[in-house]
This record gives sequence, C-alpha cells and structure tokens, in this order.
Amino acid sequence: MTIKLIAIDMDETFLKTDKTYDVARFKRILADLLARDIIVCIASGNSFHKLEAYFDEEDRNRLYFAGDNGNYIVREQTLLHAISINPETVISIEHFLDEFDGFHPNVSTGDKTYFREMDEEELEIVKRYNDRIVLVETFNDIPVNEQAVKIAIHSEKALHENKTMARIINERYDDCSAVTSGDGWLDVYHRDGGKGSSVRYLQDKYNISSDETMAFGDSLNDSSMMREALYSVSMGNADPDLVAETRYQIGNNNDLAVLSLLEELLANDSMAFMKKYRTHKR
Repeated sequence: MTIKLIAIDMDETFLKTDKTYDVARFKRILADLLARDIIVCIASGNSFHKLEAYFDEEDRNRLYFAGDNGNYIVREQTLLHAISINPETVISIEHFLDEFDGFHPNVSTGDKTYFREMDEEELEIVKRYNDRIVLVETFNDIPVNEQAVKIAIHSEKALHENKTMARIINERYDDCSAVTSGDGWLDVYHRDGGKGSSVRYLQDKYNISSDETMAFGDSLNDSSMMREALYSVSMGNADPDLVAETRYQIGNNNDLAVLSLLEELLANDSMAFMKKYRTHKR
C-alpha cells in the first residue's frame, strides 16, 4: 500500500444527506488505517467546533481537522496552523455583498462564527455548519484580536449564479479565493489558503508526496486538495466541474461510498484496484 495521507470532505461526501454516518464502521476503519501509519484528515468547510461534534473523544484525538476549508488546522484540541483574511478585505466584501439580495454572509474565526441576522430561518441554516454563533450588527464588531479565516455566504441563488458571484469576487479581490461549496454556499478565504493548503501542510510535516495522498470531495471547494493528491476521488453526486478535475469517481454519499473505498484500500496490497474507478487522465 502506498497511501500515507487521506483527506476527506464531510457534507455530501463522508456524511449522508441527513448528516449521519456509520460510526462503528468508521471506527474500525480508522483504527486499521492508523495501525498502518496512515494519517487521516477531515477537511471541510465546516468550522472546527462543528466538525468535532461528529466524532467521539477517542476519534477526535486521532484525527486531524482542517476546518473552514482547510484554513484552521487542529489536532488534539491544539491549533497547529491558521491562514487569515485581511480585516479590511472582510469589511469590503461585506459591503459588496450588501449590494445584492439573497446573499447571507457569516465570518468564521476558527473557534466561533459571527453572523449579522436575527432571522430564525437563516440562523438555523448557519447552525447546520457552526455550533458557536455570535450575533453582531456588522463585521466591524469582530474583536481586533480575532482573525477571520473564512467568509461563508449562504445564497438563495442557483448554483450557476453562485459560480458567477465566486468569479466576480475572485476578480475584485486578488488577495482572496472564492469557491462554491455545494448548491447553496460560497466560501471566501485567503488566496494562500484552502483545503489544498492543509494537505500540503501535512505532506510537508510528514514528508508525504502527492503520490501517497488520497482525497475525497464533492464540491469546488475541494478542488485545491484534489490537485495535491494523485488519488483524487470525486463522489457520484459531485459537481461535474469537480469530477472534471479528479482522476477517480466512486458512488454517492448516501451509500457511504467513502467507507466502502477505504475498506477496499485496507484489503488490497496495491493500488491496482483503483483502476475500476478511473475517470480520465488529466
């Protein structure tokens, strides 16, 4: 086996649509992966405080978490690395988005999320991905000693409209990257950040090559980590634009296809079994 690092997205990838997974099955798989010295990283647009709630204390201490699209890396409750956005850029994007209807931004500082709206429906949507929410009137009210690692924007628009907005933000703000995250979200973070940066951080830390890396995802916010992994795997339910960037494609999240592939990985002495999942050559 050549894999030494596995990075896994959460929503619509590892998790079923109802936000559950087979806990006992994953615990067995994780124990076997760790026994073979394979590092497992949960790389998600969710904030760390939301991610850790999906796992018990034993598993939390065995996983790396790259929350907020890889911009806030934690292991055993210790912050290892963070990439933040310029505060002036945060305020500028806030004002820019306020020129349009249907966009609802929140700002994550890694350990908490700042939100400006009291509407109960919008609050419930934000709570799906964040456990520690602080209400403010404006993002100017975020304490100066707290650095924004991600702007998450809930959108009422269609996916193609969100891709257009992401492109506009990328053109206006050359110090940031904007990507769609599923049908209803856009994420903005520092141009040096993203899930790919968290994968590179772990590769550098443990002297792991891209040939020894596997990554799973479903949306364009997974794109940067796919470029760092020879075994780039998109889900059957993935955005077609992401599929075009990956070498392999498996089943959908509701069938827990990630767990099935990891079991195959553990059962095989070589990576030859991956040929049946091959999509195309990049």
